[in-house]
Amino acid sequence: MNDGWNICKDGQQQGPCKLNLRFTSNPAMLCLPGVTGKEKLNVPAEDSIIDQRPREKCGVFAVYNYQGPGNAATIAYLGLLALQHRGQESAGMAYITSQGLQVAKGMGLVSNIFSRDDLFKISATTILGHVRYSTTGSSSTINAQPLLARSFDRKGIALAHNGNLTNTAHLHNKQLHEGQIFHSTSDTEIILSNIFRYRHLGLLSSVKKAMDIIEGAYAVVLMDEKCMIAFRDPGGFRPLVVGKIDKSYIFASETAALQTVGAVFDREVEPGEIVMVNSKGLHAEIYKQAERKSLCIFEYVYFSRPDSEIDGKSVHLVRRRVGSLLGSRINANLDMVIPSPDSGVSAAIGLAESLKLPLEWAVHRNPYLGRTFIAPSQIEREMAVRLKFNPIKAVIKGKKVAIVDDSLVRGTTARVLASLLQSSGAAEVHLCIASPPYKHPCYYGIDIPAAKELAALHEDPRQLAASIGVNSITFAEPEDLYRAVGEEEGNYCTACFSGNYLV
Repeated sequence: MNDGWNICKDGQQQGPCKLNLRFTSNPAMLCLPGVTGKEKLNVPAEDSIIDQRPREKCGVFAVYNYQGPGNAATIAYLGLLALQHRGQESAGMAYITSQGLQVAKGMGLVSNIFSRDDLFKISATTILGHVRYSTTGSSSTINAQPLLARSFDRKGIALAHNGNLTNTAHLHNKQLHEGQIFHSTSDTEIILSNIFRYRHLGLLSSVKKAMDIIEGAYAVVLMDEKCMIAFRDPGGFRPLVVGKIDKSYIFASETAALQTVGAVFDREVEPGEIVMVNSKGLHAEIYKQAERKSLCIFEYVYFSRPDSEIDGKSVHLVRRRVGSLLGSRINANLDMVIPSPDSGVSAAIGLAESLKLPLEWAVHRNPYLGRTFIAPSQIEREMAVRLKFNPIKAVIKGKKVAIVDDSLVRGTTARVLASLLQSSGAAEVHLCIASPPYKHPCYYGIDIPAAKELAALHEDPRQLAASIGVNSITFAEPEDLYRAVGEEEGNYCTACFSGNYLV
């Protein structure tokens, strides 16, 4: 766990440092303290900030001026635990001390980074938290968030980001040409550096300046010693909500995190909106909006928790509705429906209801392993899947089964589940996917490194079924998703299915 970035004056390090960051508009050298405990800095030499391989997104949780029982750090801790599914590589918190802003962060799960004693040592009433899985930049301590920039006067800005910029390479090269030295390999630092260089205009104005420069998908929360600001990109690719606990404000990537800490949902941060809270209360304004909304529809399909709501719609009920619509598309005689734990449960309920078939929990999931979709490498993903699932042979033997999952990306889970079901004596295995074929890479924050890894890229359904090892495969159609959410296609980003990139 790290204490944040220390200031270096005139090139002289004030405390142990590894790397420096210089902002050319107001020269300040910022350094990362030496990593303590078991943490090590490990940045692959080939890694670059202009790495074009998009990966999965993150989760943001922040609390402003908490005055309730317990302390703000405990509230932030619980909120980050509720968002742990959105990032399992690293976690961190930023908070105000008598010495200014500090950051505590490290690699691993939230519960491994923050102990009970750590939380009670943090007396701050305002906390900015983050859980991360790599978007742009390597999985290493230097890229763990929140990021912190601090000047000679010890005033600073801490920032946490969910999304992926699309003009990273351009801005990175431009700022390098201007003489800036980058500390991390994350596009989040580009957002922070542009806000920091205009901070003399005031935090709200500096955010507007940054929004004029950055492009792509971003849901951002930042804080200084006086206020907290949240803002979303003009299309609203990534979700961000506002909640309240008495007079305290909460910002979170999902409503489920609000429920976890006992907060009441207040509102969404609208696309292109800036929401600022300070001692005077909440101020909000729409600064920039795109011609159409572009919320990532994969939030409904997979990423968000089923107990969350997005734009007033229950994620569980949307998935259940898609599963129900799948029933009219399946051409097979079945004995039972089996959900792929846990991602296919909601859709499987809908499918079983529509076909009037029993829903059997015939595949047991080991609850002590993480999500395979966001495991760093393909070999690790395949090993994790086999450790993760165990079939119940007495239920499966001799039956024609439909195994339901929310999506088919690489096909890792589907292949292993098909093999497990067949080795358990299933007469037939039919794969049902509650989303259209994933055929295009995402550049807005989803972990699909290359098009060649997409299982459904070139193969027709019969070839794809044979390659996975199932008797048939049935996908939901795009219109099924739109019917399930009750809106037109124009309100969502569907680039991963359609290839229609909005930015």
